[in-house]
Amino acid sequence: FAGRVAIVTGGASGIGAATLRRLASEGAAVICADIDDARGEVLAKEIAQAGGRARHRHCDVGNLAELEAVVAFACRELGGLDIMMNNAVYSGGGWVAQIDPAEWDKSLRIMLTAVFYGCRAAIPALLERGGGSIVNTASIEAFAGEIMASPYTTAKAGVVNFTRNVAIEYGRRGIRANSICPGIVETPLYAPMQKFSRRTRSELEKLHAIGRLIRPEEIASVVAFLCSDDASAVTGHAMVIDGGLTAFLNLSGH
Repeated sequence: FAGRVAIVTGGASGIGAATLRRLASEGAAVICADIDDARGEVLAKEIAQAGGRARHRHCDVGNLAELEAVVAFACRELGGLDIMMNNAVYSGGGWVAQIDPAEWDKSLRIMLTAVFYGCRAAIPALLERGGGSIVNTASIEAFAGEIMASPYTTAKAGVVNFTRNVAIEYGRRGIRANSICPGIVETPLYAPMQKFSRRTRSELEKLHAIGRLIRPEEIASVVAFLCSDDASAVTGHAMVIDGGLTAFLNLSGH
């Protein structure tokens, strides 16, 4: 990724932070776009101390103007944009008849509308460079429902199909767009999930064919592949990275 520039939203922790570290370690200049300025600045300094080029920019992804400002910063300060990862997450939840409409609206704004905003802001800059790569974070829950998680599952299903639209509209102009669909990853989102889950951690691990949860770095490795020239024919794809979770019904209880 030498000479390339990447933006990752929701980049201050979890999958986003692991991806920024990975891309920077392979030569990309990276921008962490997040509302968590404290963590974002610490991460940028960490990457710089390791020899990489990294900046943090405050960004509420639910605001198109703020995403446009981050892209403008990348073009002005780092020379352009080659990689855009829309990764920020927020999810209200509950039983459908009890969900606060404001929570529903905020969840879809951060996880779905913001993906549109990120692509809308990034595409002109990517075209200026002759193309590039977009990766949008969806989930295995894009393909199945989950109790008390309808804002999340609805948004993630939308991300998968929206990404396909980007791929077919801009593929002939050099932009590839893919979504990633992680399983259960050890990120800050795991803790609130445990609050309403009846399964213990060991039970969740048992549901995975690999016998454990997924590390953020493992997701970052797949993102790096999708953004690389090795994936030059991969676009419009929803990449499942779930440790075999969705391959394993586990009806036998083993």
